[in-house]
Amino acid sequence: MYEKAGFSDFKSSAVFFSTFFIFNPFKGNNFNLLKDQRGFLAAQIAGIYVVFLITICAFIMGAAYGVWKESLTKYMYFTEALDFAAKAVNVTGDIEEVELNEGLVRDFFEAAMDEMVGAEEYRIRHFETVSPGDALPGGTAKEPGYYAEITVSVMEGKLPFVGYREVQIPMSYYSVVASHQIK
Repeated sequence: MYEKAGFSDFKSSAVFFSTFFIFNPFKGNNFNLLKDQRGFLAAQIAGIYVVFLITICAFIMGAAYGVWKESLTKYMYFTEALDFAAKAVNVTGDIEEVELNEGLVRDFFEAAMDEMVGAEEYRIRHFETVSPGDALPGGTAKEPGYYAEITVSVMEGKLPFVGYREVQIPMSYYSVVASHQIK
């Protein structure tokens, strides 16, 4: 009999039946639990609270996604600007004897960043030439190149219940000197 109901042993079936008969909402003939309206207002307030909470969570997740997307885009611009500057300075195309020119690379880098991001959107914290064997964050340089650290403004604006906020993210990148063969 118990196997047909899905119970394999007597203990689990006894727990089910005792729980059902002790906490039975239909106990007696008057159905007390169904007629009791004391929690009706609390249920409506809880429902409104859940809708409000889901709306706030969706707003926060949307803002976080926007900041994440904007920071990835600006990091891509940053890496492209530094790669462009490292290639633009090496116009001879010679990789064997590279002359590192920090001033010219920085000028090209700033021009490219101003064009892509805007001059007021970033601030250069550190810019240097890197020779083979120099220490870099995450290892040592194997090739000559340029290392830059910037702080980028990703989001700024007035948030509800918080006020004016600006999110700035530090970024760093090492670009190896490369060349374009001019024929």
